[in-house]
Amino acid sequence: MIRLAEKIIDEKDISSLVGWLQQSDRFTKGEQTLMFESEWSKWLGSKYSIFVNSGSSANLLITMALLYSGRLRNRKIIVPSISWVTTVSPAIQLGMTPILCDADPDDLGLDVDHFTKLCEEHKPSVVFLVHVLGHANKMKKIIEVCKKYDVLLVEDTCEAYGSEHQNQKLGTFGIASTHSFFYGHAMSTIEGGMVSTDDHDMFNLMLSLRSHGWLRDNDASFKKKILEKYDMSDPFLENYFFVYPGLNIRNTDLNAYLGRIQMQKVDRYVEKRNQNYNRYFDNLSDHVWVQKSDTSLISALSFGLIHEKRAEIANNLIENKIECRPLICGSIQEHPFWYTRYDRVHLPNATRVHQFGLYVPCHQSMTGEQVDFISDIIKDSI
Repeated sequence: MIRLAEKIIDEKDISSLVGWLQQSDRFTKGEQTLMFESEWSKWLGSKYSIFVNSGSSANLLITMALLYSGRLRNRKIIVPSISWVTTVSPAIQLGMTPILCDADPDDLGLDVDHFTKLCEEHKPSVVFLVHVLGHANKMKKIIEVCKKYDVLLVEDTCEAYGSEHQNQKLGTFGIASTHSFFYGHAMSTIEGGMVSTDDHDMFNLMLSLRSHGWLRDNDASFKKKILEKYDMSDPFLENYFFVYPGLNIRNTDLNAYLGRIQMQKVDRYVEKRNQNYNRYFDNLSDHVWVQKSDTSLISALSFGLIHEKRAEIANNLIENKIECRPLICGSIQEHPFWYTRYDRVHLPNATRVHQFGLYVPCHQSMTGEQVDFISDIIKDSI
């Protein structure tokens, strides 16, 4: 069986974790979390990072922080039609107005023309984009549109961290970015996610929201400003002083410890995923639609393709013990959580992905021979 993902927390990692557990006296968020956040920020090229319990929670956290930041002129947010449910659902859960943008015909990120039209028509405050399967959106054009219409840019980099666009890591182009360390991604903390930002106030706001809405984790200058704002001068009462209607989406030091170990391998894993993507591309680009982008290093979650004979391709892959799936969610508007609330709109590129898209394994444990084997099955199926 060639699976979409393979175990990457190995016996050496587990032994190291056991050794740490035997000598540590704190397992919840603590020193390991702080070190992991610092090391992640340095690797990514961002000033601040916040470790949470999943990439989905990371999306929820940044969406909530934007609402409480006071920076939004309205609650309109553009979301990608090709994405994951928990990229989009925080906007619904928090009472925002999500507006679907069609997919780019090449990289499956935001279609720039449609994005521009939506900005002209709706004047949104925020856009959430997804770097689909590790591929960069057309960042230069998107940033230009965001500047023209004064739209805050957030990157969902959950399946793309390590990918680079013009020698800059994805996840460093907007006001904030989200990342997932779930099984199957370029590194794993079992469950886990991260929000990264260069914005000091957003960082502190998210620190508070992550942990109940209190100020215990905040830096001194931010804490002082908030306490003075609410005329709180009793050091004893400060311990349980809740400023925001916060969450509890902290992770543990166990997961952070694993994350620090995984970071020693992540560059190697990303490079292998990039090699596998390139080999697939060489094998298949003349036979089926394949995802492509201006991404110099592709941390490919999987290899995406589109063909009218998707059913035949999928059946033959499964018969040969190869896992495959629809290309992420397909089109978001084709799922009940969306169409029971909103009218369907014309999204031709996303609809095509929904009808004919799929992806196949592209992880770091695969050999070149396995890539060729899967490629041959696909070619023989069309």
